[in-house]
Amino acid sequence: MFDLKPTPLSLALRVGALLLPLAVAGWFGFDAGRRHAASDWQTRLASLDASHARALQTMADARAAELGAALIEQQRLDALAQQTGRELIATRARLADSRRELTRRIDDATRHDGDRFTGLGPDSLRVYRATLGYPERDPAVPAADAGHAAQAGAATGADTGLPAADLLEHAADYGQWCRQLDAQLSAFLRLHGEPGAETPE
Repeated sequence: MFDLKPTPLSLALRVGALLLPLAVAGWFGFDAGRRHAASDWQTRLASLDASHARALQTMADARAAELGAALIEQQRLDALAQQTGRELIATRARLADSRRELTRRIDDATRHDGDRFTGLGPDSLRVYRATLGYPERDPAVPAADAGHAAQAGAATGADTGLPAADLLEHAADYGQWCRQLDAQLSAFLRLHGEPGAETPE
């Protein structure tokens, strides 16, 4: 009859038959786990890449906005500097015209007043006041004209004191200097955006 005693070969075949499905299942499980882990890492890397790309884009957008604002400010300052330069050139031209007009008025005033006065005559006094920025006539002082020259006779001779032309030249120089300072200060304040800076007239 049949021998029921297992032989080593049959025993090995039985063990192999039991282990083979386990080994195959283990290999498929390992492979599935490896693929799942690789897929998980790829998902994480893709997420990190997307996050990094968003951060870089945000920084690039912020930098572009800063550069745009800086460019607008530079253009504003360039336009302001050009405008201020044009105004200074125009102011200097007006001051030069004013200086020529004052020189002409000084010559006319001293010629009209003549030698009748030991200092400033009435015309010279009007020019002197105008060059310093005051009204030409002071309402508190009575009008002086060549008819009052007799009052000047009590004064010392015409060779003492400063001649009228010198006094008027001084007043013209001083007045021009003051107007130049005022124009430069106004231009400086406008350039730097100080409130209350007005264009000089």
